[in-house]
Amino acid sequence: MKFMDIHNENPKPYKWTKSTDEILASVKRFCHRVENNLCAEL
Repeated sequence: MKFMDIHNENPKPYKWTKSTDEILASVKRFCHRVENNLCAEL
């Protein structure tokens, strides 16, 4: 809690570096990779 209290004294907004489409495409690739790896292990 102390860390959060100190950090929140001078908060900075988060700046997204990718577009929504880029983020969703990355999540989709990750899901396919995980799904394929899990299925290969069964």
